Amino acid sequence: MRIRNTQPKYSVIIPVYNAEGTLHRCVGSLFSEHSIQNNSEIILVNDGSSDSSLSICNEYSERYNNVRVIDKQNGGVSSARNAGLDEASGRFILFVDSDDYLTPGCIKIIDEVIDKGCPDLIQFSVRIDNKTNCLIKYNSPLKLQSRKDIMPRIADMMCRKIINAPWAKLYKRSIIEDHHIRFPLGTSVGEDRAFNIVYSFYIESLLLSEKETYVLNTDNNDSLSRKRHKDLSMQLETANEYINNELLCAQLTKEEEAIYRQALNFDTCTGIYNDAKLMIQDRTGWFTRQKRLIQICKKINKQHMKYPKTRYCSMITLPVKLYLTPVIDAIAWKLTRNR
Repeated sequence: MRIRNTQPKYSVIIPVYNAEGTLHRCVGSLFSEHSIQNNSEIILVNDGSSDSSLSICNEYSERYNNVRVIDKQNGGVSSARNAGLDEASGRFILFVDSDDYLTPGCIKIIDEVIDKGCPDLIQFSVRIDNKTNCLIKYNSPLKLQSRKDIMPRIADMMCRKIINAPWAKLYKRSIIEDHHIRFPLGTSVGEDRAFNIVYSFYIESLLLSEKETYVLNTDNNDSLSRKRHKDLSMQLETANEYINNELLCAQLTKEEEAIYRQALNFDTCTGIYNDAKLMIQDRTGWFTRQKRLIQICKKINKQHMKYPKTRYCSMITLPVKLYLTPVIDAIAWKLTRNR
């Protein structure tokens, strides 16, 4: 293990699993600018790859003094990210998936944003690979510096799934370590979302930046963090249990806790549309789909959930509350056709 004389500004954590086809592009995008060698550490976490990924990681470690390699048994993307967090020493944390890459001059862009103020959480804009459109795009920067202003925005990010991924975000490691925040294990669904939501319990400032720093590769459906999940609404329960346990420890106000719980419940509700979409893709029969959707609606409604009272949320939650499974199925069918 290398010993650094000074604390790095950034710790860039990259979980790696059978990524030999994309790893050079990913890591190479970091070293496209010279400053990365002076102010950052790159932590490559090989999660039991069976291809040449570990050899590629070691090549970068031998070439650059600020690249560290963790080689561990396969435990999943959350386990890999946690291993990186355990070894990180930078002031700020960046997560990058091994099949994605960063935009040219990314670190310089982040430096410039931080120099204007240092929010507890920054969400940058995200571009989709080989496309001109953006997955996440803010037309102008929006900085929020009070919990009263932050809470509705976090709830909106939860409902619109923007908070679901750890990439294109800049975290303060001090907040992560002070509150012992890690990605929950034991589930393959919602662990990134859980990490971000728990982190948001403790932030006092939030910046939504118009700067594009991250390029998302949508071609690889077999990556560590992008897989099809059946029964999503039910699988989210494990991650939600982790979040609910953390809610009890966070000492939030009743108003803040209510906002989180409503957004969480809405998120669980939207999982049923994913379940319906996957059943359609798998050519499950219509009557079988309706039977399964009714079962899921019953389980959700038994929890007497309260949802955010907005028109957008009502459009999603009302069919679930009223057991309108043909409507759910029709919406899912449209989503499938518009892929």
